[in-house]
Amino acid sequence: MCDARPVIEVMKLLYQKGMITVLSGNASARCGDVFLITPSGVPKNDIKELSVVSLNDLKWRGPKPSIEYKMHALIYMKTDARSVVHAHNPKAVLAAKLGLPLDPSEYVETAYAIRELARVPPLEAGSEELARRVAEESTRADVILLEGHGAVALGKDPYEALNKLEALEYLAELALLERAVRG
Repeated sequence: MCDARPVIEVMKLLYQKGMITVLSGNASARCGDVFLITPSGVPKNDIKELSVVSLNDLKWRGPKPSIEYKMHALIYMKTDARSVVHAHNPKAVLAAKLGLPLDPSEYVETAYAIRELARVPPLEAGSEELARRVAEESTRADVILLEGHGAVALGKDPYEALNKLEALEYLAELALLERAVRG
């Protein structure tokens, strides 16, 4: 069985960094034909147990999984990602709302962390359509910005996915600063 500790630790870090609220965001790690995912309705800074979801039939053991568990499942079915992390990056959400361009290749730090950034228009959280659109984009991009919502990052482990979300937030901060300086 996979180690739940990295998923739990990454959620605590996201909360400490202000990239999620106590009940928002989710993270998972794939373990063969199942994946561990954060449970629904549990404070993200106090997770004790993860849900275990089967990729074969989407049934779960343990606590009820995050509302976005189908999105995680579809990403695992379409990619070789070992971890998926979803945060509500405030600066990235704002930069997207303002229509600012976010190009990871413009800065060394972001180009190193993010291979490809995609965008998905506003869709209902937990919806089949959101899950499908994000999974489609995940076949070409390792970070997907969910306009008006947050971002999803894929990685070899939860820490790599977290690094990509931090890089996106840094990129958005630079875009917002550039806009403020230029007026």
